[in-house]
Amino acid sequence: MFRPARMKKIRLLLPVDQEDRFLREIGKLGILQVKTVDKRPPGFNPDVKIDLEKNNLLSLIRRCDTILNRLPKEGIIIQLIGKSNRIDPPEEEEDEIYNNAQSILNDAENKLNKWEKLKILKLSTRKQFSLRVFSLLKNNLIVLKSVRRTDYLVILEGWVKRDDVDKLIETIPEPVKSECLISLEESVILGREVLKVRLATVVQNHSILEKALSSHGVASFSSEGGEGLETEEIEEAIDIDSIKRQTTLLKKVLLKRLEILKAKASIVRVESSICLEGWVKEKDLEKLVSTLKKSYTYELSVEDPDRWEEPPVALENPPIIRSFETITLMFGTPGYRQVDPTPILALTYAIFFGLMFADVFDGMLLLLFSLLLHRGLGSRSWEGRRLSEILITISFSSIVFGFITGEFMGGAVKIPVLWFNGFEDPMYFLWIAILLGVIQLTVGLVIGFVNELLLKRFRNAFEKLAWLMLLHGSIIVLLYYSHYLNWDFYLYSGSIIAVSGLILMAIINPRNLMEVTRLVSNVVSYTRIVAINISHAGVSRAFWLLASPLIYSGNPIVGLLAGGAILLVTHFFIVFIESFIAFAHSLRLHFVEFFSKFFEPEGNIFKPLSLAF
Repeated sequence: MFRPARMKKIRLLLPVDQEDRFLREIGKLGILQVKTVDKRPPGFNPDVKIDLEKNNLLSLIRRCDTILNRLPKEGIIIQLIGKSNRIDPPEEEEDEIYNNAQSILNDAENKLNKWEKLKILKLSTRKQFSLRVFSLLKNNLIVLKSVRRTDYLVILEGWVKRDDVDKLIETIPEPVKSECLISLEESVILGREVLKVRLATVVQNHSILEKALSSHGVASFSSEGGEGLETEEIEEAIDIDSIKRQTTLLKKVLLKRLEILKAKASIVRVESSICLEGWVKEKDLEKLVSTLKKSYTYELSVEDPDRWEEPPVALENPPIIRSFETITLMFGTPGYRQVDPTPILALTYAIFFGLMFADVFDGMLLLLFSLLLHRGLGSRSWEGRRLSEILITISFSSIVFGFITGEFMGGAVKIPVLWFNGFEDPMYFLWIAILLGVIQLTVGLVIGFVNELLLKRFRNAFEKLAWLMLLHGSIIVLLYYSHYLNWDFYLYSGSIIAVSGLILMAIINPRNLMEVTRLVSNVVSYTRIVAINISHAGVSRAFWLLASPLIYSGNPIVGLLAGGAILLVTHFFIVFIESFIAFAHSLRLHFVEFFSKFFEPEGNIFKPLSLAF
C-alpha cells in the first residue's frame, strides 16, 4: 500500500520442448510479464511460424466476433443487472476445440445463415414455426414446405389436417390420381395432431394438380422468403444459445493461444534452448521457482531493476481499496518509484461523494442498484466488477452522511441531525468544504515533495515545499484577520512563512509567481461540494412539497399510494441524475486539484501473461 509492488527482473533458460508447457503453467498463475530480450545472443533464430500462426489466430478471432455480433443482443437492463452464465472451456478439451476451430466456425455460420432466413419468416423458434403452420392450415387445405423436381417427377411436401385428408384425395383429379403417389405421416403441432403429406406425380401432371389444390387453398413457405431452405432445415429449431456457447468457448481458446504466441514472440531461441526475460513481483518469485523445480530443466537468474530502468507497475492495496485503482488508472499509471495515491483517493472520494449526495433513502436506492450491478455487470467483466464495488462503497458513504446531516427523502422522514445540515447551515458547511480542500491539497503537495525526493529531483522538491509554505502561511494570516487567531504572533509567523515560500518559489522558478492565483482557485473549487449538496437537498425538498398534499389529503390510503408513488419515481430520477453529477465532480476534484500537485502518469501497468478470460 502507498507504493507499487517491488519487482524483480528474471532471465530464464529452458529447453525448447518445455517452452509451451511452461508458458501454459505460468499463464495460469498470472505472475510473469514476458519482456523482449535486451541482448540477443549469437546464433539467434527468429521463429517465422509464430507470425503466421498469429495472423491465422487473429483471422479466426475476427470470425468469432462477426458471428457473436450477428447473434441477438441482450437488453441493456439484462446486461446491467442480469447474472452472466460464465462459459469456460474445459482444459482437457482446449486442444480439441482449437484443432476443430474451422469446422466449429463453419457450422456456426451455416446455422446462423439458416436462422436468419427463418427469422425473416418469423420461424426462428419451434414455437413460432408451429404457430405459423397451424395458422396457415386454418384457411388452406394444404401447407407446402417444399417442392422438389427431377427430370420426370415433382414431389410436393407439406402438412394437412387429419379432417381434411379425404377432401385432399377428392380434390386430386381422376386422371392425375392414377399417376400420383400419396404418403401420410403422423405429426404434432401445438399439441394438435396433423399429418405430413407427400404427393409425387409425373412432371406433366404438376400444373393440373397445382390448379386443383389451389381451388381449396395452398400456402407455401417458399413464397414468403424461405427459398434455399431444405425441408429438414425448416422444421429444425436453430439453437442460438448453442451457437453462442460454442463460439464463445472457441474465442476464449483462441485468445489464450494468442497470449502464448505474443509471449513466444519476445523469446529468443538458440539451437535447442530458449532465453526468456521478464518481470515478476518480489512476493511471487517463490511461486515461479517452485513451478520450475517441479519438472523443468532450467537456469534462472534474478536481478533488481537498474536505476535507469522503469519496471512495470503493479498497484497493491487491500480488497476494500483495490477497486479504486480503476479511478487512479483512469488518470494514468504512477511511476514505479512514486507514491500510489489510491488509499488516500479511496477515503477522500467516498467522503466527497457522501457529502454531495447525503441522503439516507437515496443512498439506499443507489446501494440497491449497485448490488444489482455487482451481480450482473460485475459477473460479466473485471471492469464492471470494480465499478460496482466503487458504487457500493460510496453508497454506504451517502447513507452515513445522510444520518450525520439528518437528510431522508428531503425531509419526508424526520431524523435527528447528528452534526450539521448543509441546506440549513450552508456557511458552516462552506468552512468544512474549504478545510477538506486545504487538507487534500496539503496531502497532494506532501506526496509530490516525497516523490521528488525519491527521484532525487531536489529542485522540484523545494518547489513543492514553497507551495506548501505559501498555502499554510496565507491560511494563518487569513485566520488572524477572521478573528479565529487573536495573537499577533500568528500574523507575523504566517506572513514570514508565506513570504518565505514566495521567495523560495521565485529563486527556483520565477514563472510560478504568475500561478499563485491558481492556488486560490484550487481551494475555492472545493466549495462545489456545498453547491451540489444544497442542490440535491433542494430538489428532494421540492418533490416532497409536491407529494405532501396528497399524503395528508382526506383519504389516507389513496393519498399514501399517490404521494408515495410520486416520491419513489422522483427519487429514482434524483438517484440517476444527482449521483452522476456527484460522481463526476468528485472525479474533477481529484484529477484537477489533487493529482495535479504530484501525479506524473509515466508508469507502465504490470501485464503478466494470463490465460484467464
